[in-house]
Amino acid sequence: MLPSNVPEWPRQPGPGRRFVQAALKPLLAVLLLGGLVGLAEEFVGLDQLAKLAARQLASSGLPGGDNPESRNWAGYAATTGRYTAVSGTWTVPQFAPDSPAGTDATWVGIGGVRGTDLIQAGTQETVLGHGRTEYQAWVETLPQSSRPVPLPISAGDAISISIEQRANGQWQIAFVNNTSGQTYQLTVPYRSSLSSAEWVVEAPSARRGRLLPLDAFGTITFSQASAVKDGQTVTVAQAGGHAITMVSRGGQALASPSGLGDDGESFSVLESLL
Repeated sequence: MLPSNVPEWPRQPGPGRRFVQAALKPLLAVLLLGGLVGLAEEFVGLDQLAKLAARQLASSGLPGGDNPESRNWAGYAATTGRYTAVSGTWTVPQFAPDSPAGTDATWVGIGGVRGTDLIQAGTQETVLGHGRTEYQAWVETLPQSSRPVPLPISAGDAISISIEQRANGQWQIAFVNNTSGQTYQLTVPYRSSLSSAEWVVEAPSARRGRLLPLDAFGTITFSQASAVKDGQTVTVAQAGGHAITMVSRGGQALASPSGLGDDGESFSVLESLL
């Protein structure tokens, strides 16, 4: 299924979870040369083939170096140990009336860096132009599409989200709007590799993995960013989190994380579109 949690603009987009989409086209080209694309399309469809290819590439993990790069993620990811919970707090950005159209998704998650599984929850802002912006809270469990949750959010709201593994493969996902006092909670079954934890601002994807325009969100600051690693509650720093910078196809930085605060659990993601 295709991502579908961005209403109206553009058609059926949503926060697609592909960490290394820059390598997707070369892989499809190789498949084409081998004469396999037509056969795959006949049985599973080209859209599904593209998603499978992107997920296979994602399984190679984070690029080397202290500050790896991604076409659609900016933030931190921890990849050593087994993760059974993740949480974070951030403030929903506000946009000027003349802000250009675009979208972003802010989330916490488990998995998705070194495998094809990913359970995540977050907020999304979609700037439609002419002073109109839509806000939404959502959950996603790959390979299922993201889906909205009934928690009203607005610009300037402080949102806390936690994802925690419970017994028998059940996961509890809790949303708290600290500004309005409203909450929402759900439990979903999911088989996770428990291989990573993430705190991310993302440029969502639409059909066939096409990245949507990133909005001018300015700065999004995470606080109280923590995880349960090997049974112990840890900060991003204690988990050994790696910084991730979002870059364009040409290598230009689009959004970059700051260093971690002294508490080891706070940082900001700054967009740099201009």
